Amino acid sequence: MKFLINGFKIRITRIILFFVFVLFLPISIYAGETVEILGGPEDVNIRLLALLNKLDPDFYADEKTQGFVYRYKNRWSNPYDFNIYVGKVGKTSPDSIIRIESPRRGQEKMWKQIMEQELLQKPPHESAVPLSEKYHIVSQGLNLITPMASVGYNSWNSPLFTNRDTFVSMSIYFLCDLVLVGGAYLYAQENLPKKNIYDNMLNVKGPGNVWDSPNAVGIFAALAVTRAVRAFDAWEDTAAHNKTAQFGWSFKF
Repeated sequence: MKFLINGFKIRITRIILFFVFVLFLPISIYAGETVEILGGPEDVNIRLLALLNKLDPDFYADEKTQGFVYRYKNRWSNPYDFNIYVGKVGKTSPDSIIRIESPRRGQEKMWKQIMEQELLQKPPHESAVPLSEKYHIVSQGLNLITPMASVGYNSWNSPLFTNRDTFVSMSIYFLCDLVLVGGAYLYAQENLPKKNIYDNMLNVKGPGNVWDSPNAVGIFAALAVTRAVRAFDAWEDTAAHNKTAQFGWSFKF
């Protein structure tokens, strides 16, 4: 039994190391999206503020510029997650640049397409399509089954996700479920009541399976952890998608 448990622990460790390598190795190659616009930063900033206020004036805040002329960041109540900077293309150039950064690559690309359509009046790509509404009840319902299903629903035909974003989110939830539930299962199994010599002599019934353990409740608690976290993320993903969809922009995925 100990050999099997130790072997299981080794496999868990290897899986963790594999996902850490896969998930975090490519992060450094993404450096945000940029949009070049004719005009000085002050004029471009006015147009950008009009766009942000169109979405919701209470959803962003001014921040330290970090070398740019202006910077805007989402508030905690904002379902989006972004940093938007306005600066000059170069010291001698009269034109401006908008830089978009987000932990999610899909949001960077989404904001770039929105700004091209709104600020540059650039027509959408020929393969771009408008967004359809997503439903909180579906996303939250799938989350109760598995957070991975909820991520899949929210990422389907949504500009907030790239394929990599979807893979990363699904993998993280899978890994967390594997570690938390696997750990809780092993703990409950190792703490099953043990038969003593007298129980063996009297042929007393054994301790049963892991679900008979008083610690089995920890397995369900472990399942609840990732679903509680995803419940908030699912609300954000659905709210951000629907807020974007209401303005009729089209996106190339």
